[in-house]
Amino acid sequence: MPELPEVEVARRAIEEHCVGKRIVQCSVADNPKVIDGVTPSNLESTLVGKTIVLALRMGKNLWLCLDSLPFPTFQFGMAGAIYTKGMTLTKYKRSAVSDADEWPSKLSIIFLQLDDGLELS
Repeated sequence: MPELPEVEVARRAIEEHCVGKRIVQCSVADNPKVIDGVTPSNLESTLVGKTIVLALRMGKNLWLCLDSLPFPTFQFGMAGAIYTKGMTLTKYKRSAVSDADEWPSKLSIIFLQLDDGLELS
């Protein structure tokens, strides 16, 4: 289970590498246990074109402040994590994603590509 420092490391990485960048592509898994009250296609179309303004954290919850609503939230539960292709966010082996790994993972709930090519899941 992720601990508070792991969530903070993810928040800081998003703040350092994603703030000011625009979401150009988004894929959302059809998982009603995780994504509630909105269809994946609606969430995808809503997030594309938004710019990440800020990343905030409270406990194991992380959310992205975008240039307009909605502000997606992420709850770091049992296996929750943010993965960024080509960048290791923590020193834990499981946080690294190599070119040989399936990307995005079949367990990924949301995938974002930013206007500079950065990909996170």
